Amino acid sequence: MPLVLAATCSGEDSLELPMSLAASTPYNSLEESDVAQSGHHIIWGRPNTKDAYFDDMTPTNVTAVVGQTARLPCRVINLGQKDVTWIRKRDIHILTLGVSTYTSDARFTVVRNRKTKEWILQISPVAFRDAGVYECQVSTSPKISLPVTLNVEVQQARIQGPSEVYIQNGSTISLTCVVNTHSENVGAVSWFRNANSLDYDSPRGGVSLEIEKTPIRTTSKLFITRAIRADSGNYTCAPEFADAAFVIVHVVNGEESAAVQTGEGVALVPRLQCAVVGLALLLAAAR
Repeated sequence: MPLVLAATCSGEDSLELPMSLAASTPYNSLEESDVAQSGHHIIWGRPNTKDAYFDDMTPTNVTAVVGQTARLPCRVINLGQKDVTWIRKRDIHILTLGVSTYTSDARFTVVRNRKTKEWILQISPVAFRDAGVYECQVSTSPKISLPVTLNVEVQQARIQGPSEVYIQNGSTISLTCVVNTHSENVGAVSWFRNANSLDYDSPRGGVSLEIEKTPIRTTSKLFITRAIRADSGNYTCAPEFADAAFVIVHVVNGEESAAVQTGEGVALVPRLQCAVVGLALLLAAAR
């Protein structure tokens, strides 16, 4: 008689077998109610049986980014004529049955790969509210089920440097926006000034962009040469699949501000620099 094993995940790399199932248990001795009450158990048949079972190498923890596509895997061996169903555990809502979708939410679809024997639940675009446990079920008797946890993250853009910078008139505005990626890239990165998209082909000229992408990070560098007062404003870095970041830029004459951005960072303007040096000398003489 074929066997079914029920293993509870106690950690990322370990499985604990309940004592009641440690010994050989007839397949038909497990009632459907037992499966329903078993909690988040991974249930699969032994590889040498002819009954359907889950590939125990299937990932059961998936991370996706808001706005992108989440893919929850379920690999079933010896499926035969049985049906595969995906349900959402929090409300016991049937999402898909076979290749058919049983929800009005068009973001949910199932992709069957006959070669890999996978039934992949896709959510596109995924939202933060989609996080939680989903269950892949096979219509054996009793049913076998594989819970898959979906984690949904929001990526955050960050503009390097202070949140407010001063640029000397005629110099170059240089802003660097960084997004550390988690599971997929951040999509297109757009720059805005005062909510208006920057025009890189405007008659003004001197506006350029550099993009660098690695498996863990996307960097977008904005350059505006020969800065003038009209270039002052709120600059926003807005990735397609990440929260935006902004910085306030002031283009000033050298005498107008206490701090002016240079290629090395922030420098004191001449008038304030002289005042600071003079004050330091007075304090030293008074000691």
